[in-house]
Amino acid sequence: MKKTANILLAVFLTVPAFATLKASDFERDLNNIPNKQAVSEENPNLPAPTAAPAVSAPSPVSRWWSVTFFGSAHKAITKAALAFTNKNEYPDIGRAKDYLIDGGNDESGHANSSANGGLTKDMWYGKTPISKGGVLYNYEQFDSTSAYERLGALCHLTQDQAVPTHAANIKHGISDSFEGWPSWDNKVDVASSRGNYTDMEPYEYYQAVQDDTRKHLGQWVDPATGRPYWVPADNAPPLGQDSTFGPWGHYGGVRNSDVWAVPDHSNDNNEGGNNSNKWVTATPEIRFRQLAVAGAATVAVFESASKKLPPLVKDLSVSPQTVRSGEMGVIKFTALDNRSKEVSYKLNVYRDGVLLGEAFQGMMTLNDPASGEIMLSASTRATWLSEVNGQPAAPGNYVLELVLTDSDGNTTPDEVNYDGNPANDTKVKVTVN
Repeated sequence: MKKTANILLAVFLTVPAFATLKASDFERDLNNIPNKQAVSEENPNLPAPTAAPAVSAPSPVSRWWSVTFFGSAHKAITKAALAFTNKNEYPDIGRAKDYLIDGGNDESGHANSSANGGLTKDMWYGKTPISKGGVLYNYEQFDSTSAYERLGALCHLTQDQAVPTHAANIKHGISDSFEGWPSWDNKVDVASSRGNYTDMEPYEYYQAVQDDTRKHLGQWVDPATGRPYWVPADNAPPLGQDSTFGPWGHYGGVRNSDVWAVPDHSNDNNEGGNNSNKWVTATPEIRFRQLAVAGAATVAVFESASKKLPPLVKDLSVSPQTVRSGEMGVIKFTALDNRSKEVSYKLNVYRDGVLLGEAFQGMMTLNDPASGEIMLSASTRATWLSEVNGQPAAPGNYVLELVLTDSDGNTTPDEVNYDGNPANDTKVKVTVN
């Protein structure tokens, strides 16, 4: 959700201070919520509600906002997804956890303060200014810190589509009851929604979550009135197309009122006012379901990105750059990958843009990263006897192309040769006399 600095300052000065949200706060059993039986029946995979604590003390609140002061659901969802992700299979996700959490709490992927969505494909490739280099471009520039922060921002945009007001494209602010519900008892039950997603590109889960949310909008109704809580525009785009760039939806209450949750005045003192800072809703199960959906989608984004990030070539060189036919040239380079311990390599030989054949091939075992680093890497050198397919190369100008392949079948994209950074090039020129 988007908020201006002035609004935040005003809220900061008028609401009681809450402690910083911790991941464990989102993973506790269900406590102190209305209609516990309905929650249990709707969500059989959730743990049974436990008794309320004997002492009702102030607790960190659970809100969908990205403002940690108010309890960021984005941060809690990302932490829950990190806890669920298999770090042995996706070790880069574990090593990058701090960057993913920071990025997951970042609102900068939204085009502006009123946008309910964002361009996750652009965030992946990094082709637009708002993406800040995105995931892939930063990664290819050896800036893994920024790459994984942007991956977190991509997850943020995906998580937002589990919020009905985002998926229905409803104008809303800090008063939105779903995002601002200070319930103290949310749970990100990732496992219950894991079966909802198949293997997709990292940026495609955004639309999948939005479509899932939109399919349920007509079912989420106020039991007292039968009115839906959130209503998409009559001419909203069809499923499979991003609704956040289409016409505005609206709340389902009278005169566009938000009626999903209301302040709980049961603990008001004699002087009036709401002292509990807690809202109540007749359908809390919607919130728990959407938290689970957002958590499962975040895990899926992590896994997809980890499997699709390619190996990189760094500081490729040939020495000497001019050799006689049959003489030896020395090829040096460093190989990097986000999760593969072994990568294969081969050297292709081109002349006048035509692939003539292969010079050599081999395997490399990469070293674990140093503490605080993300990428595995190893450096090597190999010799080229100025041959192509075992035959001496004829005199002329050649281009040698180093091709790395990781255990997921990814190869370094050719685009790195045209980004103005020679350090990540996979091609080098050589002349045979």
